[in-house]
Amino acid sequence: MSYFIKVAEHENFTRASNELFLCQSTLSKSVMALEKELETSLIDRSSNEFKLTEHGVLLVEKGRYLLDMIGKQEEQIYSRIRGHQGELRIGIPPVILTAYFPSIIYEFQKQNPNISIRVVEAGANTVKERVDNGSVDLGVIIFPFAYPGYHVAPFASSFNVLLVHQSHRLAGREAVRFRELIDEDFMILDHTYMLHDRILSSCRDAGFEPRITCQSSQWDFLAEMVALNQGISILPLPIAVRFHSDSIRRIRLTEPEFPWEIAIIVPKERYVSGVMDSFIRFACERVAGGEAG
Repeated sequence: MSYFIKVAEHENFTRASNELFLCQSTLSKSVMALEKELETSLIDRSSNEFKLTEHGVLLVEKGRYLLDMIGKQEEQIYSRIRGHQGELRIGIPPVILTAYFPSIIYEFQKQNPNISIRVVEAGANTVKERVDNGSVDLGVIIFPFAYPGYHVAPFASSFNVLLVHQSHRLAGREAVRFRELIDEDFMILDHTYMLHDRILSSCRDAGFEPRITCQSSQWDFLAEMVALNQGISILPLPIAVRFHSDSIRRIRLTEPEFPWEIAIIVPKERYVSGVMDSFIRFACERVAGGEAG
């Protein structure tokens, strides 16, 4: 059945046989044997162009589902046989990676030396895309997040802060409302980060469009620009406290409140292996115990 589905995907026996490393005659005989077994034609051979019969279309649709289910069951069996070993691919935004994961990954691998962890650094929006297409096993994202199709494990909670130069008019304040930032020059993380969209949304909720003068994927660059008095920025508190400068003041944001809530996600249709489950539990327990960073 897998051979037939590959032919249907390519709409061509030659291309399918090349990908499968089979000679074309062998592949053709395999498909004909499947038709004989099912007692039906799967390919319309009366057509000049490649065309599936009604039964062929049905088999491709249902066959893909069956092969996917078989693959997941095999993965589950092999995972239990092998125990805690293999590779774990994790998508993490750089700001979250810096704030929480160095010690988590170190301690997890110390306890599980047979597990190789590959970290894919990308903004939260890109992380979600990679989780969806399967290029990472699990992803770390920022709320708000629409998650009906995902397993979601709440991971950490903090809040975002306003960064201003020590000479700024707001430098002495303990809290600032968003609408007070209407005339400011914003220097923010770029569009690959969910925080970028949230900053725009919060400003718009406050009744204005922010004047963005600089965007970057590097939080430390933005903080350095604030230290040079080139504008204001908004960053998560766990990140902001890592930049040590007497020139910068950190201020709480209000109206609207601006929390920074993080979760680990896995699509519900994806099998959660023992390795994935162990890492999620370990990471969440470390943060809850105040041991991450």
